[in-house]
Amino acid sequence: MKRSINLASDDWSAVIDLLHGANCISLRNKKYHAALLREPPENIKLDNPYLYGMPILFPVNRIENGMFEFEGRRYVFPVNEPSTGCHLHGELHKTKFEPIGICKNKIKCRYVATSESPYLTFPHEFEIVMEYEFKDDSFYHTVTVTNMSKYSMPLFLGFHTTFNTLFTNNSRPEDIRVFADISEEYERSMEINYLPTGIKPEFDATSASLSEGTYKPFEEKTSRHYRGQGKMTLTDVKIGLSMVYENDKKYGFRLIYNGGNDGYICLEPQTCLANCQNSPFSREEGGFDFLNAGESKIYRSRIFLEEL
Repeated sequence: MKRSINLASDDWSAVIDLLHGANCISLRNKKYHAALLREPPENIKLDNPYLYGMPILFPVNRIENGMFEFEGRRYVFPVNEPSTGCHLHGELHKTKFEPIGICKNKIKCRYVATSESPYLTFPHEFEIVMEYEFKDDSFYHTVTVTNMSKYSMPLFLGFHTTFNTLFTNNSRPEDIRVFADISEEYERSMEINYLPTGIKPEFDATSASLSEGTYKPFEEKTSRHYRGQGKMTLTDVKIGLSMVYENDKKYGFRLIYNGGNDGYICLEPQTCLANCQNSPFSREEGGFDFLNAGESKIYRSRIFLEEL
């Protein structure tokens, strides 16, 4: 099987890495000389696998001690972040996906967990189908998750989508602004384990600027967790061009993290709050979700460029 698949349509091109979670590792537009996603360097071990392309996170976020209970069953994931004692983001981002349909502007691929070949210690058979498509001058990303087991299956999904902050050849640091449709911030214990503390602070200058679309990512580094849905944008105010990342309402949370002068920003759509399984907030507030036996859910996003 090929490691990667190239897609193209009019001014757009993309590369999908099938061996690493069907990650879209390149998204470019030649009309605007834009390279939207932070691309992994070739033949070099990545310093952080989450900071390139748009890797899938399943289960998304940190789970305290890697454990929680649901419907009388105890779920135990490996603690893969010893410094915090948490399970972090799962392993689908480094797992092979099988292509099940390819054409010039579209690919559909899947991962299937079975009783003979389970996913980590997750006691459910399930299927994840990812579809990427160029259509109507946009890049569409559709994810379908199906529970093939006999029991209700917990579902926590997200993407660590990492954009180039300077997303065109002519972009300059002083001209970039960031917007996120956010409504509440969830404070996290940044010195210990990055988990929610139970406090929802009032918006400070950073949160207000993100909400207003005036945040300047080269002036400060930030890592914030929010309730929010809809759009997140990168705008070059000098050129008059916005990169728009639009997510459906099932992605009810965001994590926004930027590297400052390192030139990237993560605009992460997530279906749940970090550690929603064990957090100080109710599971309903935290977005704890599940699929009934045989049920499927579809999650849609798109990326496009918009002139101001």
